[in-house]
Amino acid sequence: MTTPLDATLDPEILCYCTLLTFGELRAACAAGTWPPPGKEQTGRLCTGCQGDLQYCLRLLGARSGVLTP
Repeated sequence: MTTPLDATLDPEILCYCTLLTFGELRAACAAGTWPPPGKEQTGRLCTGCQGDLQYCLRLLGARSGVLTP
């Protein structure tokens, strides 16, 4: 069982490679769309951001294949 991602983090930047915020990630998970508008470069994350993104996706309950480019 995972702990939900704290909504107070939404304005914080998750990925400095693309300036993706936790809130944008949350909204993309809720909408089932990827990448969020204006974040098309999100596919070019550094290794650290990829790991952080995958961790947060698990916390948000995203299923494999839900967020596809």
